[in-house]
Amino acid sequence: MNIRTVIKICTILSIPVIIAPSMGCKRGNEAKERVQAERERWEASLPDSLKAVERQTDSIKAELQALNNSFDAMVHTFEYVDNPREVEGYYIAGAWKEMYPLKRTGLVARITKNEKLELIAALSGNAHFDRLRVEADGATAETSAVAHDQALNYRMADLNIVCFSDSAATSCAKLIAEKNGSDIRIVYLEGDRQTGALSYPKQAQSAMMSTWNLYEVISRISRNERMIPMLAKKGAIINQKIESLKKD
Repeated sequence: MNIRTVIKICTILSIPVIIAPSMGCKRGNEAKERVQAERERWEASLPDSLKAVERQTDSIKAELQALNNSFDAMVHTFEYVDNPREVEGYYIAGAWKEMYPLKRTGLVARITKNEKLELIAALSGNAHFDRLRVEADGATAETSAVAHDQALNYRMADLNIVCFSDSAATSCAKLIAEKNGSDIRIVYLEGDRQTGALSYPKQAQSAMMSTWNLYEVISRISRNERMIPMLAKKGAIINQKIESLKKD
């Protein structure tokens, strides 16, 4: 093999070594350019993001004002009870005020000071229950079970009284409110066994619907009141970033 052939072979073998690093550098530069372009787009979008937060804040404040007006219009039909023997105060529909605490088979609802909806059910006689089922126009909803001897399930004389206060109880109240005016049946259960039943009176249905409506308004007011400081914090962070970019 002559010297020319050797030089030619060496030149060919060296080409990939030269090309490979240059291709790697090119890809690295493209990645950096993409990152830089994305950052520039994000920085350019900050003023629009701040305006969006401000619009959302204004919208929530307007809704909050309307909700407070609704609350004022609705709450006058309720009684606020602050009994020192109770854990906390609560709102109860005026139609139920005279019959609560329950002294016979029945079902009422109240809204506690900390904005929780509670169903209080009573079953007279020697029968006991730990759960309720609501039946209305083919639809049903059930509470969770509350074990006997807990603070929310107690017996006195021939009356068993249970307070239901979780999301399942809320679903039962909602069903009664939605089916207001129809034939609604309250079924008392102990385990899977029916121990009593009540054809829910129309007046009680109306009181439940009013309670549900007030509960919804109170819940939305609470959500909006929590949102406003969160949006204010978000807006402050965006504005701080905009100001820092002006100084760069």
